Amino acid sequence: MSSSRPPSASKITKPPSRPPSASQNTNVSTGPRISSASSRLRATQNNLSFEVNAEQKAQDRIRTQSDDEREQFIINVFHETFGDAIRNNEDAFRSRFRKMAENPFNFYRGSAVLFYYDLKIDQDPWIARNQLAGNIFIHGDLHAENFGTYMDSHGILHFDVNDFDEGYCGPFTWDVKRLLASLYIVAYTKGFSNDTIRQILTRYADTYVKQVYEFCNSSKDQLPLTLKQTTGKIQLLLKETRIQSHVEHLAKMTVIENYERKFKRSIYTDVDAQLYKDINDAFQTIYLESIPEPKKNIQGPSGSNVSCSIKDIVKCSSKGIGSAGAESYTILLEGPTEALENDIVLSMKQALPSAVSCVVKNSELEKYFEHHGLRTVLCSYAMQASTPQWLGYTTLHGKHYLVDEVSTHSKGLSWSNINDLKDILEVVTYLGKVTAKIHCVADSDCTNLPKNLSSLPLSIIPRDTETTIRDAIGGQDDEFINDMVNFGMTYGKQVYRDHRIFSDAVINDRISRLEKKE
Repeated sequence: MSSSRPPSASKITKPPSRPPSASQNTNVSTGPRISSASSRLRATQNNLSFEVNAEQKAQDRIRTQSDDEREQFIINVFHETFGDAIRNNEDAFRSRFRKMAENPFNFYRGSAVLFYYDLKIDQDPWIARNQLAGNIFIHGDLHAENFGTYMDSHGILHFDVNDFDEGYCGPFTWDVKRLLASLYIVAYTKGFSNDTIRQILTRYADTYVKQVYEFCNSSKDQLPLTLKQTTGKIQLLLKETRIQSHVEHLAKMTVIENYERKFKRSIYTDVDAQLYKDINDAFQTIYLESIPEPKKNIQGPSGSNVSCSIKDIVKCSSKGIGSAGAESYTILLEGPTEALENDIVLSMKQALPSAVSCVVKNSELEKYFEHHGLRTVLCSYAMQASTPQWLGYTTLHGKHYLVDEVSTHSKGLSWSNINDLKDILEVVTYLGKVTAKIHCVADSDCTNLPKNLSSLPLSIIPRDTETTIRDAIGGQDDEFINDMVNFGMTYGKQVYRDHRIFSDAVINDRISRLEKKE
């Protein structure tokens, strides 16, 4: 990250030196593995690095900024966050910025760091009431397209949140607000009125609160959203995922030559012999150690374990808007049998710092999150009902990498065919349940954590965050829902303004240079 001074905004009040005390009725269970490290971590949770008692709400402060002030703030944020990376790979970021300029939703997806700088100084009575609710695992980039299907290590298809690259610890309200603003963009794009959009956003927020309370009052072992527990568009998505063919999936990426499978060089790039060896070493050592033993020992149809023998490695371009300049490799593994039809494809992509970490500063937490691949894996374990079999991390040439399967049975939620209000309301109901789940339910595999995760104090993965969130809401359900929805409506409109300002800056080359302001 650049060493330039942090972004400034007009009319921002200085945070008080001592934040208000948190509620004492949080009932956070730390379990049997208490350590001095976990005690220190909890102590720091009463000293937030962001303001929650500002004179104005963040969205109201932003609206008072002129277009010129807002443009300069956006440029400052991007310079502070991406300045060095842009100078190292201008072409990648030029492509990223052009994708962001295409439409408001793309801009929103690619500007998570702006969202958190906006919320760094806010009036958030819910976190002010219980500051422990400002330090739970959050997704970090919870927007309307970061949901989809995946198959867990037991072969069960789930509908859940995906892409934990921005996962971190922070206020639960940030996830709720970020998703609500994205739902505004989706609904506005589809031509719904403000009243109808408010109805959609209210359904999501209301479902979230009810599901949190349900976790408080009953067993929260899991909230599986599988073929049997879903209906409508979400069940259809799971059914479409179920019928996808692994052989056809492999055929999109590979060819068979001389009776052996290899990647298509027409769409991928070769790696040289030394890089091939280095990737293989990183895979066979750090990565395999990051996989829990029960997941490594899952057998194929022949009764044999997957060999973890690498057959081919290629370099590929990172597709995500937020992955500009990140290195990415694709690995072909021998499957559980010698038959070519069950070979396995893994993605090994560079893990970058979370956008949330630009605002949340916690020295104890940062020790555990120093490796961005490990952080992403830990956040996945904390928030998913059950994690994928091949999820792990490694290090290559001093850079952090996340490894996961390029799965046949992974399909993202698309809004292109979700247009009727009835369908949208049903879908956002599921999104509300899933959001509550990721905040409240720890992974059922937590007793089988990878070696480098099992040494973490158990308080890093909170056991009773549902009561923490409940105490933050404090029985003011309607007020909380209205507050969240009002933010979603206001900030969603702000995204359209920001997109216009950003696009003009891109066209006139005022962002790509990112010249430092002294």
